Amino acid sequence: MSIGINSLVKHKTGEIVGRVISMLSRQERPWAMVDWGNSGISMHALNDLIEVSQENRRL
Repeated sequence: MSIGINSLVKHKTGEIVGRVISMLSRQERPWAMVDWGNSGISMHALNDLIEVSQENRRL
């Protein structure tokens, strides 16, 4: 699996599941804007994110 728009992800150091809403790939490292629900929206390098399947997510 690869991370793309609408992918469910979590940060490698956290447990909150968010949804990728935008991506920037023209940078030295690709970045994703993630909507964490009630926790807000933030930008993260793709290599800091782990894709989770809908069956395995914990909310």
